[in-house]
Amino acid sequence: MSTGGGASPPSEAMRRGIGRGLFIAVVVVVAIIMLAAGLFVGKTVLGSSSSSTKPFVVGTNVPFPPFEDYNATTNTYFGFDISFAGMIAAAEHRPLLITNYADFSALLTDAGAGVFDMAASAITESGSVGAGRNISMTFSIPYYEANQALLVKTSSSITCAASGCTVAVMAPLKIGLQSGTSSEDWADTYLKGNETGSGSITEFTTVDSEVTALEAGALDAVIIDTGPAAALAAGSSGALHVAGVIHTGELYGFAVEKGDPNDYIAVINGVIETAMLNGTYQKLLTYWGLG
Repeated sequence: MSTGGGASPPSEAMRRGIGRGLFIAVVVVVAIIMLAAGLFVGKTVLGSSSSSTKPFVVGTNVPFPPFEDYNATTNTYFGFDISFAGMIAAAEHRPLLITNYADFSALLTDAGAGVFDMAASAITESGSVGAGRNISMTFSIPYYEANQALLVKTSSSITCAASGCTVAVMAPLKIGLQSGTSSEDWADTYLKGNETGSGSITEFTTVDSEVTALEAGALDAVIIDTGPAAALAAGSSGALHVAGVIHTGELYGFAVEKGDPNDYIAVINGVIETAMLNGTYQKLLTYWGLG
């Protein structure tokens, strides 16, 4: 959401009608199963009830909680996006297979090339960064509206006004961000070249590496989407907190091969629309702490 909470679906998605009636029954049943199971989705799920043994392969990039994450002990991927991926695979009547990319940029490249069926990784499809991505891949209707945030150590004196974090606040800071993301796009557009004093921008391939650098004191702050910023702060045992919001109003979408040669978009959009209309969407937001 533009307020950072994500409590309401993007209005662009809500203005559309249901594409296919069969999604109502399929998605409701799957949503109930997933809610009962804690919404954790492993590498292969729903296989016994699928009409095809060919997996629906979904690419993602972890960690990016609460949208996608991985539990090494149970060998499961989980999160808001992974829950949706499970419902989409069920609508395709295929078992779900999650494949993780260590590099977000490589994930986007392979999504557009059709290396796998769908990318689910909190991918911004709007604004200037979205315009570039729409050239190389095809997106679903938006399913979540987000902002950026400034994640800092709790012991830090860095603060932002209630109206949001400004370039003036960030200019003197050593800032980390994940390469290939909308965080990088925002920093390149508004912050790069405006650094003051010891201010700098460092790109990281993964979120966990930039958070480790922040915790170690090598960085003053990390620019990251509001949902993950809040989740990382909540899981830091009080070591990290969100200093404030950077208002971007970006929209997330699921991505498939450019031109959608496998006709996945109609199915994906139908699942999103149905979930928004039957209450499943709000249940997922609440469960994953997004609204």
